[in-house]
Amino acid sequence: MFKQNVKKISVVISLLFLEAVILFFMFSSFVISPVVGGIEQNVSVTTLLNIGNNFPEVLNVSVDYGATAITLIANSTKLVNCLGVVRDWNLQADIKLISAKFFDTSNSSYDSYEDNNSNYYNASCNLTYDFTSFNSYSDDEYTLLANCTFNVWYYANPQTWKCTIVANDSSNLQDSGNYTINVSELLSIGVPDTINYGTVNATKVSDENITTVLNYGNVRLNLSIRGYAVNEADNLSMNCTLGSSKNISVGYEKYNLTVSNPGDMATLAQFQSLYANLTSNITIKRFNLNYRMNETAHEAFNSTYWRIYVPRGVAGSCSGKVVIGASKAWGS
Repeated sequence: MFKQNVKKISVVISLLFLEAVILFFMFSSFVISPVVGGIEQNVSVTTLLNIGNNFPEVLNVSVDYGATAITLIANSTKLVNCLGVVRDWNLQADIKLISAKFFDTSNSSYDSYEDNNSNYYNASCNLTYDFTSFNSYSDDEYTLLANCTFNVWYYANPQTWKCTIVANDSSNLQDSGNYTINVSELLSIGVPDTINYGTVNATKVSDENITTVLNYGNVRLNLSIRGYAVNEADNLSMNCTLGSSKNISVGYEKYNLTVSNPGDMATLAQFQSLYANLTSNITIKRFNLNYRMNETAHEAFNSTYWRIYVPRGVAGSCSGKVVIGASKAWGS
């Protein structure tokens, strides 16, 4: 019995040893050498990804179709077009809002409040989905053209301005683009159509006429003044319908740009001492009238004061021309 057990144990041990040898050879045959003949062996694995929402892209911005300067319109507004090409790879419909600011880079910024002198805002620009092409960009299902318009007042600062367009998509992702342009200086004034002295007797000085000058531009200004009766540089202030001479010399019409002197002029000498002579040649006079800064009221105006002396030899009704022009103020 004992011998039979020993025999069984020997058989089991032999079988286990044989199995171990077989397993060793099986596993060692499947070991892959990393280098075969000096060439590295690689396995390529494909990676996959789907992109969700993309940021919109402002590809191009221009003002007034690529202009380099803006000329404003006296006593009015100028329509300024700020155009932007915008793309969204989630299709055009993903762009929900495009807004723009137009501002003076010296006196304002994108975050400043609206102001007619320095900052304009368009909260919702016009969008064109089918625009064919613009500034070398072609239209497709991802691209649109935004037109952001601004009504810029004549007294907007003559500085370097920037238009910034901001595009927002349905997830409120955004992008922006800019265009820089100059707003030109505008010299312009407003004056009444006539300076009417009324009825004045011969050898008398008229009552004082007050003529208001308004600044309709965007720079501080002085005045250029000259006068004539019939023809330029004729050295006359008025030509009359009756009388032996029918002409009033240009020096008999006078003005004061700073101080009013109401009441009668007792003598011609007094008149001459308080007022400057009108001349046929252009004379630049200091007036220093600032341009408009008030949003609700026109405060950029000042008064000028005029009188005329009627010499002997003229009669009837008289007329002439006073030419008042705008000149940029010194130091402005």
